[in-house]
Amino acid sequence: MLKEIEELKQLCEAEIKSLRRQILAARGGFFPRWDAATIQKAEEKVEKIQQLLVKLENLTEQMIPVVNDIKEIIGVK
Repeated sequence: MLKEIEELKQLCEAEIKSLRRQILAARGGFFPRWDAATIQKAEEKVEKIQQLLVKLENLTEQMIPVVNDIKEIIGVK
């Protein structure tokens, strides 16, 4: 499960980088009106992903001790 969480974090970071590249490309575009909407949507996605990553990190920090306790009780390493 922790491996899946780490993979998800990496995918999110890659998506954030991609969105930031899109934002930079849109800022240099020829159609400012259309590009403004593209930029706004991309910025909203980046913000939402970052917020969810913070929540995921907090949940992971809470989950790890519980998982470790369960493993200790049932004898799993």
